[in-house]
Amino acid sequence: MASTTNPFISSLHHFCTQLSAAYTSVPGVQAQPEAQLTAPVSELLKSYPNIQVRSEVPLPGVGRPDLGVLSANLLTGYVELKPPGKGANPAKFNTPHDKRQWAKFKNLPNLLYTDGREWGLYRNGEPIGKLIRLAGDPTTEGAAAITAPVAAALEILLYNFLNWQPIVLGQPKDLANVLAPLCRLLRDEVQSALTLDSTSALGNLHDEWKLYFFPDATIDQFADAYAQTLTYALLLAHVSGAPSLSPAVAADSLLKGHGLLSETLSVLSHRSAYKQVAVPLDLLRRTIAAVDPVLFTGASGTDPWLYFYEDFLGAYDPAMRKKRGVYYTPIEVVQTQVRLVDELLRTRLNAPNGFVDESVATLDPACGTGTYLLAALQHGLDRVADTYGPGAKASAATVAARQLHAFELLVGPYAVAHLRLTQQLIAAGGTLPANGINVLLADTLEAPYAAPPSNLPLTYKTLSREHERAQHLKKSVPVLVCIGNPPYFREQHDTNTPVPAHERHGGWIRFGDGPDKPTLLDDFLRPLTAIGAGVHAKNLYNDYVYFWRWALWKTFEQPPHQAGIVSFITASSYLHGPGFAGMRQVMRETFEELWIIDLEGDNLGTRKTDNVFAIQTPVCIAIGLRTATKIAEQPATVRYTRLVGTETAKLAQLDAISQFADLSWQLCPTAPTAPMLPAATTTYTTWPLLTDLFPWQANGVQFKRSWPIAETSEVLHKRWKHLMTASADQKGILLKESESRTVRSGHDDIRQPGQRLSPIERLTASAPPISPEGYAYRSFDRQWMLPDARLCNRPRPELQRSHGPQQVCLTSLLTGVLGDGPAAIVTELIPDLDHFRGSFGARHVIPLYRNAAGTQPNITAA
Repeated sequence: MASTTNPFISSLHHFCTQLSAAYTSVPGVQAQPEAQLTAPVSELLKSYPNIQVRSEVPLPGVGRPDLGVLSANLLTGYVELKPPGKGANPAKFNTPHDKRQWAKFKNLPNLLYTDGREWGLYRNGEPIGKLIRLAGDPTTEGAAAITAPVAAALEILLYNFLNWQPIVLGQPKDLANVLAPLCRLLRDEVQSALTLDSTSALGNLHDEWKLYFFPDATIDQFADAYAQTLTYALLLAHVSGAPSLSPAVAADSLLKGHGLLSETLSVLSHRSAYKQVAVPLDLLRRTIAAVDPVLFTGASGTDPWLYFYEDFLGAYDPAMRKKRGVYYTPIEVVQTQVRLVDELLRTRLNAPNGFVDESVATLDPACGTGTYLLAALQHGLDRVADTYGPGAKASAATVAARQLHAFELLVGPYAVAHLRLTQQLIAAGGTLPANGINVLLADTLEAPYAAPPSNLPLTYKTLSREHERAQHLKKSVPVLVCIGNPPYFREQHDTNTPVPAHERHGGWIRFGDGPDKPTLLDDFLRPLTAIGAGVHAKNLYNDYVYFWRWALWKTFEQPPHQAGIVSFITASSYLHGPGFAGMRQVMRETFEELWIIDLEGDNLGTRKTDNVFAIQTPVCIAIGLRTATKIAEQPATVRYTRLVGTETAKLAQLDAISQFADLSWQLCPTAPTAPMLPAATTTYTTWPLLTDLFPWQANGVQFKRSWPIAETSEVLHKRWKHLMTASADQKGILLKESESRTVRSGHDDIRQPGQRLSPIERLTASAPPISPEGYAYRSFDRQWMLPDARLCNRPRPELQRSHGPQQVCLTSLLTGVLGDGPAAIVTELIPDLDHFRGSFGARHVIPLYRNAAGTQPNITAA
């Protein structure tokens, strides 16, 4: 046993003695063995000066840390207690509860695990130092379990734990990476609290959120909005000089310049709700309070907010970042768009002061952190200063404060954009509008005529006014310039399948004012159907397409404006994809002139090129102009140029562009639906398209599971028999159920329309076997398949019913770019979706005949 002359050794001696007494004399201790650790561990920690320990109330299935530890009244960390013998290494925990708990706790920046004998310190999921393990078992040996070397090591570990301080961060990106796990922890805590008790204070907030603002908001969506709102409201309050980060004081500090965030912070941090999520909120407050506000003043000469939210979201929720299309917009891209639009404003639309001209209202419909508006403002102010002198900047900034508009759906970037633009306008000497700048928290694609919530409580009045301002801007404020980088997200599900409201994309553009009423997206779809390319319409269901259609409506189809400019950087698929023919037609009809700067960037296709974004999809900049003298019947003149080289080289080329004349342009065809690519000078383009000669093109079969495909028919017979003889519980697992294919769902026979197949759960070992058929799995990989709609998510019945002894199918990349090597391959078997290439892109199959008998050729009448 170690000597007790050291005060810590004395405290540890007392701790072990307490454990021995508790675990040998308390009846029923085995029921909750870790509960007996609470008092001894608390006393051990409180033996240090200025340390307070508070007990948390554990929530079953949630796993809130057992103890919260304060040092000098500041939250410093948490302690999670485990039953003696379990250890303190979460990597070795194997129960589902412990694994779920660790998935949450690894977001904490200072966490101590102990089972009384073993101690481990973890920060953001990483172990700090080694596990400390007492020489003996204190629950049976008491103070005899202590040895001097281990006691010294434990003393160092506890000192390290109790003296934790938030990291002094040197870069905004560091702060983004530190805040992300704490915000995620807050989100998860809200989700758990609502799942366990929907009638709590948080539950009431969720109900009000749905009742007044977002009727389709799920628990997950509310939890995310709650976590991000509080995180960014507290951060802005701190940067804005709030004397403390108690929610009430922080809300007061935001009231003047950021009223919506102030009110939302007040609502969401209601005292009763706060208690339910105090663990992550306290950590957020302490971490943010440790940040030097100078970090976000731009004193270093760089914009500290420029990529802050993108860094944050990449660490907080990468899947959300991808779904929302939140990616860096390189400043070279932004400034190129701004410079070229400014040239058109001054030379073609009679606005000599460009973006800060009284006649120019600019809107970014998906502003992110406000980079486009800031670049436009700075460009306009610099031009005014050069023309009229620096003294003219203040009045120009006041004009810009009225004329710059933006929508943003996510509260994090909205908060950052609000702060950045306010700071820059004030720094230029501008006067802000009475009701604040026109950066609004709103869903751009929500119906502009939707009625605002009624009978709102007083606490929600500011939120209501924000909604009213957004609706007024959409339907009543003329916009001359629409500019930005709208989100990119292509929907992968069948667009004919009903989608839950909270998962729907496209909003008013896609779904209109109600069932059976025309929508704005129909304008892109009708020309497509008219030319017989409706099969490709699925490619239109993409966020960037919805934003393009919205921008055309807002800029040109609302009276009194007929003139204007739209400039977006988006995916470039609309330039040539067959599914975008109608979109190209509407753009040609709308604009007078259209310039395309193709930046390439295809990292998935056969000809890989560098992208200026951290994405795999090629992109382009488009700048469309319409003047008041546009001749309605005359299609737009479309000019095209392409930048090649590395990412660095492309950004350097963009940085060097100051006017349209700096680029070499090629004219594109004038046909309404023609690709927006340079007109070829050879006879090749006059040849008929393969898709014109063979008008029916089908997608290949897609099982979404691999087991119904095999090298031999015998293997498939065995697999089917195994499925039939499995228990009811096992059938779903063996099938590998999906949303559209379960053991309970029945489907029509692929070859015999109208004949219903029994659900798999009803089948027994006596069920007749399915006859395997040959399958063109890959170009040089012939396999066998079970042709049954119950096993295949996309069985393509029409294609399969056309299969017969005369049939052959050609597969290729009909909408992609071919590289070196074969252009197509022919098979007499039914082809898989990815038959041609094997990884992606074999999206189109051309059958020679339209029927199995081979009597109806798939050839045009001409």
